[in-house]
Amino acid sequence: MNSQCDNCKLTFEVMLQEKNHGKGVRESFFTCTHCQTKFFVFIADDYIRQHQNKLKKIYKKGTVNHIDEFNREIDDIKRKIETRMTELRGKYSDSPPTPENIN
Repeated sequence: MNSQCDNCKLTFEVMLQEKNHGKGVRESFFTCTHCQTKFFVFIADDYIRQHQNKLKKIYKKGTVNHIDEFNREIDDIKRKIETRMTELRGKYSDSPPTPENIN
């Protein structure tokens, strides 16, 4: 997949990279091959992976009797994941979180 760099505006092929920070923390990113600008993709630890598995199980059930309860549960888990991901990114990533690139 190709992408245009926000920094140098040149097109390059995205090659996803992963950095292991220890303690189960893994960061995914890619780097512009022209100017070496790093683009954050994702960071996760065991806590995030557990909550992602909870989401998968909820979605897999497929049947919903109480949609409001279902939506509250999904929103709560997503909020926990986003909060933890922001914490990890601030602690481990070279590219700290900003409001426009968290979502």
